[in-house]
Amino acid sequence: MQFEPYRKVAALWRYYDSGELKTRSGVDLASVFARTDERMLSTCRIHEVGIGGPLVDFDGNFVGMNYSGTKERKTPYVRRPSIREFMWFRGMVSVKEEVDEAASARIKIRFGDPGLLMAAGRQYINLLDDMFKKDILRKPLGGFGLEMDRSAYSLASESSKHLASEMDRSVVSLASFNGFAKKFSCTGVFIKSKKCSATILTSASLVRVPGSAHMIDDNLWIEVCLTGGFRVVGILNCYNLHYNVALVDIMGFWHPRTIKIHGHPVTSSMDVIAVGSLFACRKLMAVEGKVLIGKQSKLDCKELCVSTCVITKAGIGGPLIDNDGNFVGMNFYDEEETPFLPRDVIHRLLLNLRAGADDTIVEGLENRWLLPGGTHGNSETIAAIYGNKWPLPEPRFLGYRDIPLPLQKWPLPR
Repeated sequence: MQFEPYRKVAALWRYYDSGELKTRSGVDLASVFARTDERMLSTCRIHEVGIGGPLVDFDGNFVGMNYSGTKERKTPYVRRPSIREFMWFRGMVSVKEEVDEAASARIKIRFGDPGLLMAAGRQYINLLDDMFKKDILRKPLGGFGLEMDRSAYSLASESSKHLASEMDRSVVSLASFNGFAKKFSCTGVFIKSKKCSATILTSASLVRVPGSAHMIDDNLWIEVCLTGGFRVVGILNCYNLHYNVALVDIMGFWHPRTIKIHGHPVTSSMDVIAVGSLFACRKLMAVEGKVLIGKQSKLDCKELCVSTCVITKAGIGGPLIDNDGNFVGMNFYDEEETPFLPRDVIHRLLLNLRAGADDTIVEGLENRWLLPGGTHGNSETIAAIYGNKWPLPEPRFLGYRDIPLPLQKWPLPR
């Protein structure tokens, strides 16, 4: 939408009791040279009921949101680009317009990082866009690093930080949407694929019907956030709900940096690094830990292993690597531990995928099948009764922060 200074606009609001819709016309006083985060004014005088209502031009285009009703002749409002950038940053909707680095940095300063932004200083866990608390790639933030272990970055070795940083071109973040509503987001990693596409290994929770052991949602579409924040459409190639694995393709994406998945089982304790990525802002994260040999995961799948890496839901589907950069497994999430599917199980699934045109299975038990993405309707025949369930902890409110986050004041007229 092309900006026109001093254009005619109208403010709209509706009374709660009567349902009556009211409008007030005026002129947009915003300058074409104004920054997105500057305070904007219009000459539309509104009632208090109109706070939060839209400001539109005479062509019906959304200009902004009125945020104050005053007795003055000018009414302040929040511009459409500022609202769009904030919603993009939070991953609340899929916004196709590019948000440049300057805009991203500006809204980080204004709104904070995704994992730290909580209304009224409230503290939650198990959110989709939580950061890793002991992220070895994140330097301490003065005043805002409230949930992060400030010693994680300084205690981590330079080799570990370098190794995790090298995963930046191999790791992506993904989200599934129903319309414009984001349903799930997680991490994935590039693996070897056909020449005409790039294939991402990730969790089938991305497309799974919540709480179901054997159904995926046909109404979802997938968006992949690449290095640099570029977003492209992903196509579900195949999936296995028993092991909660999915392969997502990006068509026409050439020469991604892939990882190799060997068939060697994980038989000994080792130092490992769990890598994840936030979809909202394409932030790479990593945390150190150890593989716990012999410890059984609380999830149904008996072939899962456990590590001491403390991740968040954003790390689901992300790779677990050793100190030599070798792939160890794919991470899942639990509040008290981090289960992961070991590489030998994933390797077996990929071997069972025939290189033919239909990408169907040629051998193996049913729960070792990778179903093609187009066979969603038949998925209830696979593990419908005995299939593993992959529940996720619901978001929980922990309490209020000891140091409340600074909030911008929006005084109402007396």
